[in-house]
Amino acid sequence: MKTRKVAAFLATIMAVSSTFVGCSNGTNSSSNNAQDNSGNVTITMVESLTSPERTAVLREIADKYQESHKGVTVNIISPPLENADTKITQMLQAQQDVDIVEVRDSTLTQFATNKWIAALEKYVDQWDEKDTLTTSAKEAMKTFQNTDYLIPYGFYHRAIFYRKDWFQKAGLEAPKTWQDIYDAGKKLTDASNSKYGYSFRGGSSGYQYADTLYWSYIGVEELANPNAGYYTKEGNGKTIFTLPKVKEALHFYKSLFKDVSPKDSVAWGFSEMVQGFVGGTTAMLIQDPEVIATCSSSMKDDEWDMVAFPAGPSGEAVSPNGFAGWGLTSFSKHPDQAADFLLFLSNSENNTYFAKKYSTIPIHSDAAEKDSYFSTGKFALYLKTEEQPDVYKYAIQPQMYEAFAQYKTEVDKKYQQYLNDTITDDQLLKWLDEFWTEAYKAEGKKW
Repeated sequence: MKTRKVAAFLATIMAVSSTFVGCSNGTNSSSNNAQDNSGNVTITMVESLTSPERTAVLREIADKYQESHKGVTVNIISPPLENADTKITQMLQAQQDVDIVEVRDSTLTQFATNKWIAALEKYVDQWDEKDTLTTSAKEAMKTFQNTDYLIPYGFYHRAIFYRKDWFQKAGLEAPKTWQDIYDAGKKLTDASNSKYGYSFRGGSSGYQYADTLYWSYIGVEELANPNAGYYTKEGNGKTIFTLPKVKEALHFYKSLFKDVSPKDSVAWGFSEMVQGFVGGTTAMLIQDPEVIATCSSSMKDDEWDMVAFPAGPSGEAVSPNGFAGWGLTSFSKHPDQAADFLLFLSNSENNTYFAKKYSTIPIHSDAAEKDSYFSTGKFALYLKTEEQPDVYKYAIQPQMYEAFAQYKTEVDKKYQQYLNDTITDDQLLKWLDEFWTEAYKAEGKKW
């Protein structure tokens, strides 16, 4: 799933307030959530993974809600993508007039630990559409302390996007493994003509790609828990970063950057790596299903295709089961009305529509019945992988630890130092091992 760094709390309340003047796509006022004399109510929601296209879809659903709920206005705030999580964190810390916030797998622990978002059980229990939620959706809702702190709007299962035309011209088969990506990438790289094999992500959240390599090298069975993917089954807080296979995977990770990727991709984030692929610079990209819409609108059908996430030497293809959703702030002035809109946004009809427009995997089991888009074409790939659970598995960083918020502010820089040969593999692995060993000692077992 595309991820973004959550920065430390640096801005003052006044700075936060001024940041959002004029950036909303809805109605703004000095007291958005206050009920006026006529009884009208404004519900303010803030999104994180912003784009003009996605905001327009949210606005469309919000307008539909407003039409059937007279006197209710839904105000959508859309901060710039790169700093959105930081802005949301600042708004929550300041307890600004916000009712609904986008909660991601990487921000859930922070938001819930600080009691900025409220438990949703009393609303979900009475929801007439809870029974069609998928198993993945129900599990995501219970991620933190087995409590419903969010309702996901979709899942981000990664896959390989590849230039079908380049592969056919070179007589290459579609990649199935990480080694295939390297081998094909090597053959397709022509630096003199600015053509490269792979869209490497060395910038924001690039460490997540190294993690998937580690897991695909050692296999999920070696982990203490797939939801705490940095600890081994040996227990007592032993981390994976001391394992020889992880060091081997780290070397492979660096070779992908050095041998088959653009040099400036050491700083690439989501937008740059996608543009590298769509713009004709790179032959392969590993990304979430939201990129399907981008490729469909920017490329010809015979130029690109998709295959499943690559397997590693373990024989397993291990990727994050990324998700994001909507949470209710604990200080909302209109929690019942805000929760009603949150459930409306999450019902099967609206979620299926949103998932199709935004290219995420929907949360209701009847989505394919409502729209064949999810059972045919590019999305059919995800249904096929679900039929092979022995190969396609999921793991995630130990995001239940409070230390994870600090980790995200430091880890990308460490990997960039390694990629730029400023620190060695042993130095990086030592830092990773010590960080998560200390987190275990400080917080104990949390899975």
